[in-house]
Amino acid sequence: MCAAGIGSKSIATTLNNEGILSPKEYTRFRKHNPERDGEFERRHFWTRTYVQFMLKNEIYVGSMVQGRQYTPSYRSKKREPIPKEDWIVVPDMHEPIVSRELFDEAQKRMGARKKTIKAKDEPDLFAGLFFCEACGTSMLPKVSQQKYFYYNCGRSHAIGQLACSSHYINRDTFHQAVLEDIRRNAKLFSEDAEKAAQRLMELKCADQQKQTATMKRDLASAKKRLADLDVKLKRTYEDNMSGKLPDHIFTMFIADYDQERAALKANIAEMEKALEKVRDTKADIDRFAALIRKYTSFEKLDRFMLHELIDRITIYETPGMGRCRKGKEKRITIYYKFVGAIQ
Repeated sequence: MCAAGIGSKSIATTLNNEGILSPKEYTRFRKHNPERDGEFERRHFWTRTYVQFMLKNEIYVGSMVQGRQYTPSYRSKKREPIPKEDWIVVPDMHEPIVSRELFDEAQKRMGARKKTIKAKDEPDLFAGLFFCEACGTSMLPKVSQQKYFYYNCGRSHAIGQLACSSHYINRDTFHQAVLEDIRRNAKLFSEDAEKAAQRLMELKCADQQKQTATMKRDLASAKKRLADLDVKLKRTYEDNMSGKLPDHIFTMFIADYDQERAALKANIAEMEKALEKVRDTKADIDRFAALIRKYTSFEKLDRFMLHELIDRITIYETPGMGRCRKGKEKRITIYYKFVGAIQ
């Protein structure tokens, strides 16, 4: 829920409404004896503070965390907190119940959540996702006195347009642009996944993909030559030790061998890196294809969908253009999970 952008207060409310006992109540419930104590009644509930504590606790990803507090004096039982950077964290100490990826995503969302001026103090639909491309600041949801909803660059709003252009955009216009882009990509991958994946591969690593077959042949050839050199190097040492090869010729051969081996190893590493990029890109595109096809049919955007599909969205305009003069357009870039921007 947190990774989907839902706040700790809302999470606590959901848990309480669904009757899920808080840790303190669960302990009490396990000790409860109906015959002796009567019917169990809840006394304590989930709170935002405890939800945040759990969300930040690395024990759930298998890490042991120690040294959070210390006692300043043996005369006092009072314990003082230790700065987080000084905690002792030992990873992989026990079986995790939360993946590191999900844990890190939740930490990112907790740090990125912004509040909006809407009623009920709910997070804006794009909180933690929408940023000004020029300065990197979050785009803030605003409303005019005429109830006109829009987004504005946070830095420009706080400091003024000397710091950054406003990157002003109407809320409904922005929402519609994102909705249409998701629908377009979902349609492409639903109608012809292979063609859409190939197009995306060409966009992400066109040069490497075109050269894949050649690189594989060159890589095999380079590895064979490297193996041959090792055999020749061994023979050269043996000939020198037996006296068949003079020292000055041996030294010259070794220098040539070392130079060629170093060049071969560098080329092999470069080709393997390029081939690995192609394989990783293909795997990421497959993951994105499976994800985007889930949204071939939907009525409106929601936070879970956005946080599942998108890493971030940026908006850019020519500095100083204000509210987008006639003939000027703002550029919205959507960075999807696994594949980044799709143009």
